Amino acid sequence: MEDELNDLLVQARENISDNVDKQNAETYLFVLEESLKEVVKLKDLTDEFIDVRNKAIKNLYDLGYSAIQLAEITNLTRQMVHNIVKNI
Repeated sequence: MEDELNDLLVQARENISDNVDKQNAETYLFVLEESLKEVVKLKDLTDEFIDVRNKAIKNLYDLGYSAIQLAEITNLTRQMVHNIVKNI
């Protein structure tokens, strides 16, 4: 009888552990899905602001700012400024 009770207790603990693991997995999956949605939103927003930055760089270059000046202002390399200006 005592062995049967111990077996039932072990089985109950295993069931509880399995349920907790399943709940944790569901929670982690939900968190992962939500964080991926936010990452996509951030990427879209970043792309939008990169376009704005690039247009400003092109306009300032057209107004006579040098690639060196723009590189210093934007913390980009001169090569990157040239690539932006030339649409590379």
